[in-house]
Parts: sequence; C-alpha cells; structure tokens
Amino acid sequence: MIEIDHVSFQYSGAEKENLQDFTLQISKGECVVLTGESGCGKTCVTRLINTLIPHFYEGELKGKISIDGVDTTTIQPHDLSDKIGSVFQNPRSQFFSLDTDSEIVFGMENKGIPYQTMLQRYQQTIQELHIEKLQNRNLFDLSGGQKQTIAFASVYALNPDIFVLDEPSSNLDPDAIQELRRLLLLIKAQGKTIIVSEHRLYFLNGIADRIVLMELGKMKKVWTAKEFQQLSSEQIKALGLRSYTPTKLSLSEETPQRNDVPAIEVNELSIGYEKGEAIVEHLNFSVYCGEIVGIVGKNGCGKTTLARTVCGLQKALQGEIFFSGNKTPYKKRIKKAYLVMQDPDYQLFTDSVYQELKLALSDRKEREERMIDDILDELNLSIYKDRHPMSLSGGQKQRTAIGVAALRDSEVIIFDEPTSGLDYKNMESVAKILRTLSQRGKAILVISHDNELLMKVCTRIIRIEGRSSS
Repeated sequence: MIEIDHVSFQYSGAEKENLQDFTLQISKGECVVLTGESGCGKTCVTRLINTLIPHFYEGELKGKISIDGVDTTTIQPHDLSDKIGSVFQNPRSQFFSLDTDSEIVFGMENKGIPYQTMLQRYQQTIQELHIEKLQNRNLFDLSGGQKQTIAFASVYALNPDIFVLDEPSSNLDPDAIQELRRLLLLIKAQGKTIIVSEHRLYFLNGIADRIVLMELGKMKKVWTAKEFQQLSSEQIKALGLRSYTPTKLSLSEETPQRNDVPAIEVNELSIGYEKGEAIVEHLNFSVYCGEIVGIVGKNGCGKTTLARTVCGLQKALQGEIFFSGNKTPYKKRIKKAYLVMQDPDYQLFTDSVYQELKLALSDRKEREERMIDDILDELNLSIYKDRHPMSLSGGQKQRTAIGVAALRDSEVIIFDEPTSGLDYKNMESVAKILRTLSQRGKAILVISHDNELLMKVCTRIIRIEGRSSS
C-alpha cells in the first residue's frame, strides 16, 4: 500500500508549492494513471513515491508518505530499491553505462545479485521484452524511443514490486506503444503495482484501474476505469486530456505538383553514422514553402539523423540537399534550417524563459521583441517568463524551445517530437504555432509519433524505412 496523506511540497527556490494538500492511496496490484496539463505536479508525485523527494530533491515537505507502513522520510532511497523501480521522463538521466547490455545488468550488479541469477534475469528480460535487436548496442547510437525501452528493461530486470513510470510512451512509435501496453499487462498480471504519469491515455485503456486528473498541484478529479470509459470524446477534450482511443494516421504520401522551386529538396540521400553503415539509403523528397510535412517511421529508423543532416549538424554519407534550388554544403545549412531537438535541454542556454526567446532575436530589430510576449501567450508560458528553463517541467521546456524556433528567421524549421510530453491543450497551442509559421511561408517538417498532432497540421507525410528500426 502506498499512502500520500495531505502532502504539500515546494522545491527549493520555487515561488509557490508544486503540490498542495495532495492525498492518494494506491493498493497493491493497482494501476493508477496521473494525468493533467504539463507542470501540474505529476512528476512531483512520482518523486514522492520513489523517495527522490525529499532525499534528492530538496524543498519544504508537509504531510506524510508511507509505503507498506514505512514513513519514506525516515529511510533512504536505496532501502526501497528492491521494492520500487523507476523509469524517468528523460531516460538519458538514469543511464550509467555506454552500451545496452551493461545498462540492463547495472542495477543487478549493484545489488550484488549472483552471476548465474543475473545472467538468467538478463536473458529473461531480453526475451520477454522482445529486444534482441537492442543487445550489445552503443547507448549513444539509439533513438529516444530505444533509450526509453532500455531504461524500462534495466528496471524490469530488477523485478521490483512497484513500477513508477514517468511519460513512458513519450518517444515511442505506435508499434512500440503497443509493445509497452503488452509489457504493462504482463507486469500487472504478475501482481505488480503500477503508477504511470502520462498524457497519452489510449494505450492504458483496459490497464488503468483509476485515472487521477491533476491541476496546479492539486487533485482535481478521480475516475475509475469504467467511469472514464463512459466519458465522451468531447468531455475528454474539454478536460484538456488526450483521446482515450487511438488516432488513425490517414495522410497522403504523394508530393504535390507545383511550379515553384522547393524550399528544400533531398536527392539520393544516404545517412548514418560516420563510421557505420547507412541507416537510410537513396532518400528523395521535396518540401515547399508553406507546407507542413510529417516525418514518420519506427524508432531508430533514422528520422532524427535525417533532421541533423538536413540542418548541417552532421554530414550525409552521400547525396545532395538543395535549399531554394541551390546545392548547399552541410556547413552552410545551419543558417538555412533550424532544428528543435527531441531533448530540449540541449538548446536552453540562458537563466530565464524570456531571455531564451530574446536570444532568438539577437540579430534582429529591438522593436520585434514585442513578438516574444505574443509567443509566450500562445504557448501558455507567460507566467513562467522569469523562471530558469532548467526549473521547468519537460513539457514547459519543450514549449520554450518551440518558441525560440518560432522567433528565428530560418527558411526551414524541423521539429523533432514537439508534443511528446504535452497535454491536449498545449498540443493545440503548438499546432497553432506550426500553422502560423507555415502561413508566413516557412517550410515545416514535423518528426512525430503523435498522430493527433499530425492529423491536425500536416497535409502529407514522408515515411522513413530504416535498416535498424525496431
């Protein structure tokens, strides 16, 4: 039994409480889903359960948290490491090794599990999670979704009683999400307790026992699975939540017939790692000014590598890329195209959200700074404009990086999973920004597994079939 009894918490340096008088009981074997707008306190609750609050994240804590009757403030996180396993929102933050095999066994090695038992659990994990293709891989060569899978595998191998998962589907393709659903059904059948912080809800239909809606650090509403299933799609949207049924992607893959010169043209492009084989070969496509084109494909198929190549962050193995009809070498592409990365931490540099957006206007007229306030409003970031970007939630960081892209003067803008950590309301805000940019004549490429977003903004898709996808 997990008991959170009238808990309030305020991070050190925060201006207000992140949780306010929050109470929740979770029974053994139950699956509870925490959902709500980005920054509502979902991750804070997961940190209470896995005891990172108050032992790692400092702040003012009121109330009581207990697991199986033990007050978590009186013990250290390692005392519960046999009982609780966590997969963080950013899997990169919990890696300790360089390769996948070492990462999966790392926790078992630290627990001093006998070698034969460890080997048996490793093999069982590989087989039950169907991740044979991810064995003996460099972690830095994996896609975001593949990293998420390895993070889950490292926890699964420890066989904890309680699984705490923070946005586990955020970087997964539809097939991988169905595989995640299978795994959650598997561990639930084993009697495990599951706490999931999520925006995507459809894959949890039939798994979740209760859905908890949070707002501004408080519990706004709790439904049983049956009660939530009875809500109409309009009611779910009105609550700012994602659909409880999967959205089918039905967009054309045909390039339109136009007489103008494409904003970007890719000709016989092969991409991959410099010392490795090609991930994608002989890729050809064009994108015109004002278009919003989705880039889809399985985890690890080369979508992000394509984006990095187009933007000049890495060289192509072969082929040509043209901007506005001119062949453009990779070093000159950086000025032509801008990439909003999947992990926004790589692109946040200043000490406030406002200064981050102002940085995008550094080479433009001061009077255009009024655009910053408009972007802050559109992305629901105005109240955070003086906050340090690293103090924001994952979804808030993502929206900040998107705001920077919207203010830049690039011809081509590529968004890599722009809504992976966003609720319905903020996904709509991002969709509005994308449409505005296309109306200004920008060529927009959207790498995404979010079919809801793609159906809202894209006129067509480009499907990538890579060699190493899984």
